[in-house]
Amino acid sequence: MIRFSTDLSSFKNPALTLFVYVMAFLLMNASIGYLCHSFYDFQQPIDWVLAGIYLCLSVFSYYVFVVNDLNAHSFKARTTALGFLAVHLALTVLMTSFIFNTPIKLVWYVAGLLLTLSYLLGFYGISRWSKRQRESHQQLQQELLTDELTQLYNRRALAQQAIHEEQFAHNANTHISVLVIDIDDFKPVNDQYGHVVGDRLLFQISQLFKQKIKETGEVYRWGGEEFVVLLPVTGLFEANQLANKLIDKVSAQTFVIKPALELKVTISVGVAQWLQSESLCKQTLERADKALYKAKAAGKNAVVVADFKDISHKGEAASNELIEDQTKRA
Repeated sequence: MIRFSTDLSSFKNPALTLFVYVMAFLLMNASIGYLCHSFYDFQQPIDWVLAGIYLCLSVFSYYVFVVNDLNAHSFKARTTALGFLAVHLALTVLMTSFIFNTPIKLVWYVAGLLLTLSYLLGFYGISRWSKRQRESHQQLQQELLTDELTQLYNRRALAQQAIHEEQFAHNANTHISVLVIDIDDFKPVNDQYGHVVGDRLLFQISQLFKQKIKETGEVYRWGGEEFVVLLPVTGLFEANQLANKLIDKVSAQTFVIKPALELKVTISVGVAQWLQSESLCKQTLERADKALYKAKAAGKNAVVVADFKDISHKGEAASNELIEDQTKRA
């Protein structure tokens, strides 16, 4: 089946495209002029000044129509262009009224209807364009704030959200805690199985984090195999509990990368609570990051709380000691 495109911009020859628009301009205006000449006599005298002004406006409106029409790829996308075409026709009708003895009432009726049509088409076209611009802006913002691989928010998003959370916590006198998570021994996975396998593992782990944290806070990809969890209205006790639950969940999980490949991994976590005297994205994260490296040094698969004695995930008594110590400090 032969398909005919109504999109003039699809012409590969620019000269042919220009020829089509010029011929359409001449045909429309010549038709209006011929009709007026057939039914009405010339003005005595002809007001060439007003006719020239309206002619310039009419040509300019047609030019704007062409510019908008060239960028259109569907009928709905042509509404703005058709609006300017209606303006062109209205101005052409008005121009002929200064050359021919046309009934002035008829001229204003026709021009008025054409201008009304142009406003309706233009309003629809501009509204549609504005909506598309807003959607494009939102999509761009989402892309800027989203990690492409894991589909989690990235560190730029964390920096923006941290400002809001700090302000809220300061005004409401509430806590904020952060977790810095690192996948243990992730480099050997890339070295042994390749980066494609590593990427799939990162994605699966990130989705596990997102599922377990969605009701408590938000998880961000910090970079590489590191993740940050932002926990608004959460104290150190609850954050430490959540970190231990994540370690349990990951260590018990078997990640099916493909039918012939299943991997088991562990994570290490550094926990810190924001202090009103510090920046959440600087000092608080730095303390949590230092705690993470202590967890790595302690044998991995561990949780360490910042500014406290190193506490391994496996030491239940030590964890209870931390809770008691935290209560005394509070």
